[in-house]
Amino acid sequence: MTILTLTAQQDHLEKVAKTRDPVKALSEFVWNGLDANATNVDVRFGFNSLGGIESISVTDNGDGITPLRASTDFSNLGDSWKKTASRTRSQRALHGKEGRGRLRFFSLAQKAIWHSTFAVENKLVDLSIEIEAASLGKSTVSETTPSAHDHTGTHLLLSNLKETFDWLASRKAFLELSAVFAPYLLRYPSVSISYNGERIRPADTISVSYDFPTEPIVCPHRTVKDLAISVVEWNSHVESRRIHLGGENGIVLGSQPANVVAPGFEYSAYAYSAFFQEIADANLLELDDLTDPDFSYIVGYIRDALTDYFRQRHAERSKGLIEELRAEGAYPYDGEPRDEIERKERQVFEIATYAVSSYSKDFSKADASLRKMTLTFLKEAIRHNPDSLSTILRAVVNLPKTKQDEFSSLLEKTKLGSIITASSLIAERVVALEVLKGMVFNPEYRHSTRERGELDVIIRDNTWMFGERFHIALSEVGLTRVMERVSQELRSKSPKKRIMKVDGSSARLDSFLGRIVPHPDQTKREFIVIELKRPSLKVGRKELDQLEDYVNALITQPDFSHTDTQWTFFLVTGEYDASIVPRITQKDRPVGLFLETANSAVWVKTWAELTRDCDARLHFIQDKLRIEVSADEINSKIAALRASVLKEDRTVTSRFARQAPSRETDKHP
Repeated sequence: MTILTLTAQQDHLEKVAKTRDPVKALSEFVWNGLDANATNVDVRFGFNSLGGIESISVTDNGDGITPLRASTDFSNLGDSWKKTASRTRSQRALHGKEGRGRLRFFSLAQKAIWHSTFAVENKLVDLSIEIEAASLGKSTVSETTPSAHDHTGTHLLLSNLKETFDWLASRKAFLELSAVFAPYLLRYPSVSISYNGERIRPADTISVSYDFPTEPIVCPHRTVKDLAISVVEWNSHVESRRIHLGGENGIVLGSQPANVVAPGFEYSAYAYSAFFQEIADANLLELDDLTDPDFSYIVGYIRDALTDYFRQRHAERSKGLIEELRAEGAYPYDGEPRDEIERKERQVFEIATYAVSSYSKDFSKADASLRKMTLTFLKEAIRHNPDSLSTILRAVVNLPKTKQDEFSSLLEKTKLGSIITASSLIAERVVALEVLKGMVFNPEYRHSTRERGELDVIIRDNTWMFGERFHIALSEVGLTRVMERVSQELRSKSPKKRIMKVDGSSARLDSFLGRIVPHPDQTKREFIVIELKRPSLKVGRKELDQLEDYVNALITQPDFSHTDTQWTFFLVTGEYDASIVPRITQKDRPVGLFLETANSAVWVKTWAELTRDCDARLHFIQDKLRIEVSADEINSKIAALRASVLKEDRTVTSRFARQAPSRETDKHP
């Protein structure tokens, strides 16, 4: 009996031998048989009286393990006969070259025994090798004895399993192993692999396969020129969708989660490159969070390619149904998509429609009018609130939970929800701005527009006009009360004087609008305070001095004294006279910035300056998104604004709705 000892230490060997994936560990032993020229490999399980797995065996009809090969492979980590060979004896591609695969049993069992039969001078001889998990560096190799077998091969027995591996006997495990070996079996049809009594037949379970065009991939630190990508769609369910990665010889070395949403498709992806062989040689290929920049870039490229592929496959799959719906008048869209958002919207709509048709018997039996109504509701849900799609499909169609999650992920991956939300947001802003322009510029209404109940109603819900950081500013009762208190204090100190409008009618004192700006630091407070002046008013020194008094009084209130509070004030008016121009056009300050301290900034803007700045920002986004909206759509949104927002005075927007853009279209997303 010979004792062979590895020089590596136990902790290092355990690190090399360990894998988190039991299917990957079993795969290594199947590969060992195939690399030994086997044409048949059989994986079986031994069960105890309760039906649990108590042992695992892998049997092949390969060339067997000779004493010389045992001496080389089991006593030298990182050394193997495969290092000097590129093909098996029958000219098949080799999988491993590092001699690590035999140690993978460590992840599964406490003991591994190889019973091998090989040929010597036309005679068959037996040899056994035993390794204990507690002593990976020691392999016990038996003396050779005449064999009673009639063919060469190796039988591996894994016993004293480390945990319950009953899952390995499941259909899911069979399909995972099938996905790993499918390319090899398709390439070498004379090879047979059986798992738990069932032969892997990829040709019988493949629905569609596709090879992507090969092109150079420019990564952060290298250019990969040999990346070959393919995808296989299966007829049967695949629990875990993965991208299987291999070297340039087409042998799978490891895998990564696919993370590609493809509702209704069962698939596996394959990518081959010499680069993946490098990663595998470093024992890193199975790390799901590997941060190598080149590796991350290539995996991202593969995922993007798969995403594009399945979008196209979705379109192909739903095409027949969509044509049927068009023919019966149930399809709720007319003509071609008008812009990129509608194209994406229709894409998701058609995928959802396919799901409705597949999972709802009522829908398939309904008449055309009912189907049209259902799809119109679905269209509106996607257009205005795409995040609600999964809820609708669950409630109305009874879509399975796994499919609901896929559709939710689909929306997230396509960013349709964000795009449509942005589209609706900009559309609402366009409408609000058009209404405001009518109120402050139209000669018919300019002199009668009021600060309270009219201008403040528009500004109250559109603080984005003063900058995106104020987009989510919220009302706060406490601040409002402080502002009222300050106004009263200042009013009591000033001479009693009745304030008159230009037309001679009386007016209230200053109209202030205060908002709290959300801040991530809960100890820090930020406020925006806006004083609105009617568009017919021209302010001068007096009004500016009053504003400064108000600002100083407000920020020194005991409610905010010695606290981390930031203030931004805006005075918005129709015009300002020449006397205050030097005060709002100071050197090294933006035009309009009147005062600036460590915790406050005071701005003066005309309605023209404010709306022009808003127009510029909106048009910039519109041009980027290349979206158009018709004048009719603006009119309808103005009507909605009139009905839901300006409830205090419905006559206000009824006057200005008629001032909607007269041009054919207004760009916005």
